Amino acid sequence: MLFGKKEEKTEIKQQPAKPRVEPYEIHVMPPKFHKFLSVKKKGSGVLILTIVIIVIVLGGGALAAYYFMNQMQNVSPAPIANLNQLVPTNLNQNANQANANANTNVNTNENINTNANANVNENVNANENVNTNINLNQNQNINTNTNLNEAPTVPVITYASSSDKDKDGLTDMEEALYGTEVNKPDTDADGFLDGQELINGYNPKAAGSSLLETSGLVNKYENPIFNYEILYPASWLARSTDQSLNEVIFQSNTNEYIQILVEDNPGQLGLVDWYLSQSPLTNINLLTQETTGKGYEALLSPDKLTYYLKAAASPDKIYLITYNIGDKTIVNFLTTFKMMVNSFSLTSGQPAGTETGAGT
Repeated sequence: MLFGKKEEKTEIKQQPAKPRVEPYEIHVMPPKFHKFLSVKKKGSGVLILTIVIIVIVLGGGALAAYYFMNQMQNVSPAPIANLNQLVPTNLNQNANQANANANTNVNTNENINTNANANVNENVNANENVNTNINLNQNQNINTNTNLNEAPTVPVITYASSSDKDKDGLTDMEEALYGTEVNKPDTDADGFLDGQELINGYNPKAAGSSLLETSGLVNKYENPIFNYEILYPASWLARSTDQSLNEVIFQSNTNEYIQILVEDNPGQLGLVDWYLSQSPLTNINLLTQETTGKGYEALLSPDKLTYYLKAAASPDKIYLITYNIGDKTIVNFLTTFKMMVNSFSLTSGQPAGTETGAGT
């Protein structure tokens, strides 16, 4: 045997030599001397045996290295156990056999990781913001514009008065309305033109100091709520637009009419300031300040068709008297409009003023 326990050396008995016979004879060594072959003789058998041994050793080393590397790749870091997952248990059993070598590897890995995380977060935020802003801004602007005649601009007038044959200030339509002479500028021959007498409250048909109010040519309208009165042609119709009597219309037979409207003036502003508060883009140089026949402060609009009146006895009110011509470009009652404005008066707290005669 090549491997195993070395047998005890026994005495080799020499056999008697046999005579050499030609050709040579081949003798085979008995098996019991085979174990000495690698020591006593060197030849091809020893070389083959050596190569086989080297191959086996290298193959075993390669298998061992492969197995070791495979095991290293299969090893992963131990996972962190999560209480919400099952506990992992790895049972790996590898059986490798090569040639006459049998390697049996049994790996039992049991990892038990217990992590108990108890996180208690308690946040208490108490924010209290107290902001106190006290702004006391008192702005008082008082603008008073009284110079209305500097660099006046001529207003755009889109209408004209109708025919006045005798040039007495009354149109032919107004001559018919009051019964005066169309071709005679001074019907009563008292030295004053008919239109001038009408504007100042006198009867153009009677000489002397005969008043228009008692002539029968006009009627008087009295407003019991806003406490004012006004004269208007006797043939016209006076009517209120509602029961408040805030707006009153005096209607002619040509669809032209005179309107009286009462507006509030809570700040008791002057006429110019009140007007600008209603129409801030108006050029104040186009406004005309006047005083009526009864002594009231008046402001004439740029188109010359609206008077704004204010009385000291009623400072929180503004009285508007408007001549509404609609879409007409030829109008008939401009002198009548002026007469009505001059006849307007409050029935209580009437301001001081003197009535002027027809010739003043």
